[in-house]
Amino acid sequence: MKVTFAGTGSAILIALAGVNGDLCTRSRQEVDGNWYCQSVQAIRYSNVGSPGSYNQITDMAPDGTCSSSPKHFSGPLAPLDEEVSLHFRGPLNLKQLAAYSPSNKSERKRHLSRFQRRGHAHQRMHNHNHLVKKEEVYQEEKRQVISATIDGQVVSWDNNWFGEKTPSTPGVSPPAVWVTATIDGQVVSWVNNWFGDSSTTANPVPTAPVSYPVTTAPFSNPITTISSAFASIPTPTVSTAAVQTQPIHAASSAKSSTGTSKPDDRSTFERIGYYDSETQHVDNLVFLGNHGGQGSGVYDSNFGASLSYINCEGNGGAAAPQVLANKAIPSDSEVVVMLGEECTNGSCGFVRPGAIAHHGFDGADKIFLIEFSMPMDDSSGFNADMPAIWMLNAQIPRTLQYGNSECSCWETGCGEFDIAEALNSGSTFLKSTIHTNKPGGDSDYFKRPTSGTMKLAVLFNSTTSSIHLQVLPDSTEFSKQLSADEIDGFCSGTPEKLVSHFAVT
Repeated sequence: MKVTFAGTGSAILIALAGVNGDLCTRSRQEVDGNWYCQSVQAIRYSNVGSPGSYNQITDMAPDGTCSSSPKHFSGPLAPLDEEVSLHFRGPLNLKQLAAYSPSNKSERKRHLSRFQRRGHAHQRMHNHNHLVKKEEVYQEEKRQVISATIDGQVVSWDNNWFGEKTPSTPGVSPPAVWVTATIDGQVVSWVNNWFGDSSTTANPVPTAPVSYPVTTAPFSNPITTISSAFASIPTPTVSTAAVQTQPIHAASSAKSSTGTSKPDDRSTFERIGYYDSETQHVDNLVFLGNHGGQGSGVYDSNFGASLSYINCEGNGGAAAPQVLANKAIPSDSEVVVMLGEECTNGSCGFVRPGAIAHHGFDGADKIFLIEFSMPMDDSSGFNADMPAIWMLNAQIPRTLQYGNSECSCWETGCGEFDIAEALNSGSTFLKSTIHTNKPGGDSDYFKRPTSGTMKLAVLFNSTTSSIHLQVLPDSTEFSKQLSADEIDGFCSGTPEKLVSHFAVT
């Protein structure tokens, strides 16, 4: 296995890896220090996600110094199972964008975000920053951390139960709060839906352990495993009691932070955000950029420009949300896409004071459909004619995407995923690379759509710990729901010789 460094910075390309390694040794070519093997129609990453930690930003002081604390993560696709932001750099015409989440998540109350900043190698630096859970008050009481040993593993979670309904608000339960624990090696979470019975005494503490079955779908058949796993994630089950001070009614409300849910829920993905450039229709998405001080957001000499709303041209700030025009984003201009939901009351953890802050796309199981073109513009200079699509841990742009690395979690590994990126000016090769505590990516590539458009699916699957990039037929519709059969169709139609397999190690 040969490791080379792409451009001038962080894009690490691991050549001669995966199923197509022998082919690569015969046909590979080198361009400005970057190796390229063969053009493919699909890239499948397996074994994504491993335990680690990064420095989560907790404060950005006026004098330009930043504070952080270790944030630990684990589980399938971690830390990319956290909220992520989507980034588009020109020259790129974004025609359509749809984001999907398992149907059971569409109506859940959002739990705290945690995320990243991006800066790119090739003269861009990616930083990602994770949200820090702030102390919350429940009936005037601070949460306590509950710890227990379940199935031989030590787990802990915030105590979100403080007894029966308060006399001052009869019949009113506290607001929805998420409980999180690591069980059988997987981080799971669920809405606390038990607040004591109507009596004056709390229910007795149960004694039997909670059992969460884990699906271990192998990656032996990548064509079918990815799609079928989306429709077959198990429902957590609970025995008669739990080893903790707070009862869990998981049979009715348990949800995993990796996206696990009931099979009938997982068989359908709901569209949670949509943009169509032709009709200028936007649903629950917002377009942002690093243009703080230009109508919205903030600017100072220490941290530079924060996130702001971006203008319809994609090259400057705006005072309010704008709809991205149906035209190419210019070279070296970057558009950040997040959900329409603003960060309020600490729901995103720490964000840079004064910045425009929105929630990213959360959960280990998520799907994006993107239609775009990347026309040549024959420009020169910094990041000229180097289009790219990538995602960052959403904490990164919400703190500092470009600048002092101590003010972003990117350098310490909170997560970036390069989906399709030109590494050289005027390149027609689009590479993909994962940047986490376990980086990886081989030298197969997508052909840049310089004329016409490309439709690309990005599928995150916690059951198989995999990410699947798939070029789609031009006829593919970005519908409001995606069934298991439709996902099967995305994943299984490409001949193996046009599929790149990369196992992250």
